[in-house]
Amino acid sequence: MSFEFNKNLFLGENEPVFTTGFEDIDYLLKYCTKGSIITIGGRPSMGKTAFAINILNNLLEQNKKVIYFSVSTSATVFERKLLVSKTQTEFKKLIKSPDIIDKAVNFYKNKELIVSYKNNTSVEDIEKLITEHKPDVVFIDYIQLIKMPKAPNFSDSINLAVQEIKRIADETGCIFVILTQLSRALENRCDKRPLLTDIRSCSLLEELSNVVMMIYREEYYNRENIENKGKAEIILLKNDFGGNFWIPLLFQSSVACFKNPIKTCEF
Repeated sequence: MSFEFNKNLFLGENEPVFTTGFEDIDYLLKYCTKGSIITIGGRPSMGKTAFAINILNNLLEQNKKVIYFSVSTSATVFERKLLVSKTQTEFKKLIKSPDIIDKAVNFYKNKELIVSYKNNTSVEDIEKLITEHKPDVVFIDYIQLIKMPKAPNFSDSINLAVQEIKRIADETGCIFVILTQLSRALENRCDKRPLLTDIRSCSLLEELSNVVMMIYREEYYNRENIENKGKAEIILLKNDFGGNFWIPLLFQSSVACFKNPIKTCEF
């Protein structure tokens, strides 16, 4: 059997299979293929879950089928984050606006979204739900908290889990978005922007991911400098579908939401 190229991958005849809603990121990921693994890393409080929910909302707007494994967050907290993110309204104001809440709730009810809050979610649980519902995209928030296969140490266990996730992605064509904590060692560096080596406890996650993007907010480390307020960076450190770039975004902390920066016109 002779080798054949899939010309559609190069000619752009197909619609993108994965979009984030952030223009510059989507341009870099426009050739993302089914079965890809996209890793989002960051230290605590950088906004990993907020960023994932932003992407989730965009995928639902595109009528993608999504499963979200919220291993790190309870149902109450996660659903609150969904409503705040979707309505762009602070929770204190949101609870006084039932009409806005109803509109957001109806949005999610009318989309193909399944959220699992099961403690000790295993790879087997993940595969079972995927087999049953056949989603386009699967979120794992976050990888270090799932129930690991037995192995001599945690690092080996998480590598085995990632191997299994890669197998499931290849067999089903699902795109996996995996959130991961980063090593606290980066806190000791002068420049605290994450590196690939900061992916904690899992060398295979870096190796098997098609895309690795890191979240960094200087504001978290230097709150006194007003110039840092609301600024965020998405750093693409690995991208099998295009180049590696630093992408500026805005972060609105009151509603835990990332936004595209306002672009000014030049005359």
